Amino acid sequence: MEKSSQTNEVFAQQTRRELPGMLNVLTILTFIGCGIAYLSTFYSYITGNNPDKQIEELNEAREKVGDSGFGAKMIDSSLDMVQKSYENRYLLLISGLIFTTLCLIGALQMRKLKRPGYYYYLIGELAPIVLMAGLFGSSIFGAIMLIFGSLIAIVFVVLYSTQLKYLENK
Repeated sequence: MEKSSQTNEVFAQQTRRELPGMLNVLTILTFIGCGIAYLSTFYSYITGNNPDKQIEELNEAREKVGDSGFGAKMIDSSLDMVQKSYENRYLLLISGLIFTTLCLIGALQMRKLKRPGYYYYLIGELAPIVLMAGLFGSSIFGAIMLIFGSLIAIVFVVLYSTQLKYLENK
């Protein structure tokens, strides 16, 4: 009887799947990124409720720079972003919370080696790019932020995609 229980225990240990190292690192980085995203979302909402100070500072900088050059275009682009952020502050808050939560749920699911978590993460990571392109893509500063954010998102999606072989359809 004792030998049978030992055999069952060995079999259970062999069938129990361990979290691959790369997937472990990616999910930990995702947890950190989600924490930063939650803080950033709330901070942007709080500071975006009163854009007058930001607009005043940008207008002062605009006067110093003048009408020509790349600096003037960047300041004009920043003014446009401040205005659009204020107009869409509720959409940005709600979407930021939803998409960050999708990434978090996806990472938690992938830590359990569940494939649906990858798709939650994928939506949470790529949908904000589409939203930001629609809201801020026409401005220079918005395009720069969009490119930077897209690069990070694409790198993580590609890295998570390499780990799909370890995830089960559950």
